[in-house]
Amino acid sequence: MIPSQLPVFISVVNNGNFSAAARQLGVSSAAVSKSISQLEKTLSLRLFHRTTHSLTLTEDGQDLLRRTEPLLKELEDQIRLSTDKQLSAHGKLKVNLPDSFGRQVVMPLLPGFMEKYPDIEFELNFDDAVSDLVKEGADVGIGAKINEDSRLIARRYYNVQPITVATRGYLDKHGWPETPEDLAQHNCIGYRSSNTGRVMPWSFMRDGIEHHFEPRGNLVVNNFSAAMKAVEMDMGIATVGAWYAKECLKEGCLQRLLPGYAPDPVTIWIYYSSRSYLPAKTRLFIDYMLENSIDEQAMILACEQAESARQTALFNQHVAS
Repeated sequence: MIPSQLPVFISVVNNGNFSAAARQLGVSSAAVSKSISQLEKTLSLRLFHRTTHSLTLTEDGQDLLRRTEPLLKELEDQIRLSTDKQLSAHGKLKVNLPDSFGRQVVMPLLPGFMEKYPDIEFELNFDDAVSDLVKEGADVGIGAKINEDSRLIARRYYNVQPITVATRGYLDKHGWPETPEDLAQHNCIGYRSSNTGRVMPWSFMRDGIEHHFEPRGNLVVNNFSAAMKAVEMDMGIATVGAWYAKECLKEGCLQRLLPGYAPDPVTIWIYYSSRSYLPAKTRLFIDYMLENSIDEQAMILACEQAESARQTALFNQHVAS
């Protein structure tokens, strides 16, 4: 007979302690502790070394995990497969997203997906920090950074083209930088990474080689929304993803700087647990995101064409008057 406490045992191992496992399972820590004790009694094995501050597997515990975890995952997959054959895509889909990118790029795609699959409910977690997808119980993650985990599969989702921008008001007052070195004479708005705690360097390409520039100025933020707001208020120059500045570039309220030094795009990944079978809700969401990904290079070209047309129209109006 298969002990009913095995899923609790695996949850404790994956979460590292009884409290975290209890939160994931929706039960009390006492219930988790009782289940583990019952399992040890049933198997006549000691599965954990317990101290006040740590919980580690014994040799018997490691052996039990190695033998049973793949079998339980396969059983879970087969049960889900049987269920999905009976039902349409449904249930809660938990997605981890980077803050600004998630709101500006991913969320505009959700209404179309939700209209197509109305029985899928979303729980969106916005955080620029690298998250542990499996530990947090999320179905899908999107981001430029992924924690090292052999249980995850990552697919290329989006190529972000970093661009350097400022308002014409700022540039008229402080001048236009012609090279990356000229930025040393400007107020550069820095972005502090929530993962490393460091102010992120700006990258520029020259002669096929990528060079890094440390932004210097009187303002550092930890959110691209704040960086863009500061730029729009004529406070300085910032480097952001082209997707973030597209509307302002089209309307001419922002100017793109140093286009000849643009670095290579940054890859955004969509990643998920490496199971042999994905629930229908997860598979459909991933496929939809990949099918509706935006081509940033085409978007930048469209913005430049719109700005060129706007400048031509202004010039013609000036000549006519």
